[in-house]
Amino acid sequence: MTTLIPRKATAEDTPVVIDFYTQMIDEMEGTDFDVLWKHDVHPSHAFLRDAVEGGGAYIGIVEDGRIACAMIVDKKPAPGYENVPWPTGAAASEAGVLHVVATLPAYHGKGFARQLLQFVIDSSRAEGLMALRLDTFVDNVRSHGLYEKMGFTNVGTYPITHADLGTVQLDMFELAL
Repeated sequence: MTTLIPRKATAEDTPVVIDFYTQMIDEMEGTDFDVLWKHDVHPSHAFLRDAVEGGGAYIGIVEDGRIACAMIVDKKPAPGYENVPWPTGAAASEAGVLHVVATLPAYHGKGFARQLLQFVIDSSRAEGLMALRLDTFVDNVRSHGLYEKMGFTNVGTYPITHADLGTVQLDMFELAL
């Protein structure tokens, strides 16, 4: 059985974090689970580097040292988050925002995303955040199930603006910490 070691990424991990997201884009493109990300656009290499250096990149490592899953947490909500009636009422400065939550297809169905997300929840709580928030495509049933199982509340569908997508209707989720 493959085990996962969740941890924060370090500066030395930057190249492999960028490679992970490059591989993720390549392997998901054109599938039923296409994340619609574009190389060095979303997520951009600069965004990933900043996240790693700022302590907001989380990775799940398997025995052979490869990254199986990853996500970013910061306090930078996309335009439109301010219009969502967040159940916790936490100020933006008190809420972490999850970005680019991803698991390589070879590791789907093994519970790795859940394990890494639990690590992020525990870390965010320890850092004093009051809530975690995220957006996802309305039709992304797989991620909806994960977030709901982890205790996130689906707040509804709202127009959110992302530089690479424009303004789109996305489902918004929040977890009180």
